Amino acid sequence: MSASSSDVAEGNIWYLLGLLTGGLVLGFGVMNLPYSFGRTGPKGNCFNCEQAVTGFSAIDNITTLPAADYSIGMVVAGLLMLVALNAGAWRRTGGY
Repeated sequence: MSASSSDVAEGNIWYLLGLLTGGLVLGFGVMNLPYSFGRTGPKGNCFNCEQAVTGFSAIDNITTLPAADYSIGMVVAGLLMLVALNAGAWRRTGGY
């Protein structure tokens, strides 16, 4: 009985570390999403600075910025980590 309880405790520590890591990865990815899309131009990526000039047709000028390379990947990786950990916890507890 004591051997199984130490295995459970060790499994809970890894689950907790994975949960924290997945949450941090997802959080950093979501926080960087606003910097992933915008306009590259003479004033950099200040999309709102020239909105008066471009008007409602500015949607054509939106592109992905360099932050999109890692922020979208971080969102996907964080979600996959959290879903996998939830599926493992669901299997270990037998549902509820």
